[in-house]
Amino acid sequence: MFDYTLTEEQERWKKLAHDFARDEIRPISLELDHQEDPAKCAYMPHLLDKLDKVGLRCMSIPKEYGGGGVDDLLTHCIVGEEISWGDRGATGWMLSSTKITHLLTSDVLSTKEMAEEWLPQYVNDPTFMIGTATTEPESGSENQLPYNGVDGGYRVTAIKDGDDYVVNGKKHFISNVGYAKLMFTFVRTNPNVGVEEGASLLMIPMDLPGISMGKVHNKLGYRLNQNAEIIFENARVPSKFLMGPENCGVSYIRKHLRGDALINAAGQIGTARAAYEASVEFAKERVQSGRPIAEHQTIGVKLVDMYTKLQAARNFVYYAAWRQDMRHEFPPDPPMTLSASAFAHEISCDVTRMAMEIHAGRGVQRENFIEKWFRDCHNMLFSSDGGNNMKKVRAMYSLLGHWGESDPSHNPVVKGADVSAGDGL
Repeated sequence: MFDYTLTEEQERWKKLAHDFARDEIRPISLELDHQEDPAKCAYMPHLLDKLDKVGLRCMSIPKEYGGGGVDDLLTHCIVGEEISWGDRGATGWMLSSTKITHLLTSDVLSTKEMAEEWLPQYVNDPTFMIGTATTEPESGSENQLPYNGVDGGYRVTAIKDGDDYVVNGKKHFISNVGYAKLMFTFVRTNPNVGVEEGASLLMIPMDLPGISMGKVHNKLGYRLNQNAEIIFENARVPSKFLMGPENCGVSYIRKHLRGDALINAAGQIGTARAAYEASVEFAKERVQSGRPIAEHQTIGVKLVDMYTKLQAARNFVYYAAWRQDMRHEFPPDPPMTLSASAFAHEISCDVTRMAMEIHAGRGVQRENFIEKWFRDCHNMLFSSDGGNNMKKVRAMYSLLGHWGESDPSHNPVVKGADVSAGDGL
């Protein structure tokens, strides 16, 4: 069963990430978060070069391409928790690194030539980031199940014209826009059928003509990770950047990618842990009625509840990550990733709310990290990986043994619409 002892390598990555979060992220986190202009909140120009120098930015890239070679999800969760202890938004670089690795090393979606062209560029350029463009103004969580009606799903179209795809439409709520050099974009290559027969994945260089950045979204929390619109206006994308078969469908694409939902879940735990630690220190120092408030049962019991919730969430997320890493040795448990992620997101909101209660009037002050951590966790509860409600709906379907379309005739690739709930972007 699961061994709770971290390896020497995991301990090394954990310390590296924590020290970086303490020395480089936490000192600038509050100032960036408080910028009125959301375009000025992004951590990227402040941290990417430093992340690169200590080896964190490319930790997920295979060693054969010059990266750190970390491929297990558990280590990523350990690092994600520590980085988010510094700031929740700063975990964006991890998802950039893991996703480009998964996408460009997939035997089904990619080719060796793609990996050899792009992964060394990623490693050699400290400013290189990627993004995955899924959500649109009229198409959001319905793609998570997915809904396969002609009237639903992605509206951004990519119509074949010679050796190119002509791309038109708008994506929004997309991470890393303005910094990503590659955007892995879900498009409708056949708008006359549902997304299980007419969706494809394009790798789109962001410097192509016809691609522009729209507004930067002004969010409640998670502000250091920039989200913005992408506008495609007759952008011509070479057909060599098609990943996987044309019209293979959204479920087929996601089936061949390991999901990153647990990294986001670990990030929630890191932020909540920061709020818990600050609450313990505050409760020891704050004296009321002749003694520290930590010794008042109302506060002391609340601290115990925070501790218990964090331990439960971390153990569930780490175990789920370990099970993903051991998926070739243990039978799959499809709802585990989704339920662990949903649980961690809810627990983080519980813990940061209790931290606000303990700090009382001080907690709601803008100069205090507590209200920021509260906002960060609640922001992600509603928006991360389709939101908590969608995670639970997906887990429900996987518990019942149903997932998307089960009829192979509905997809040009055999069994293309069957997907484990723990997989995907």
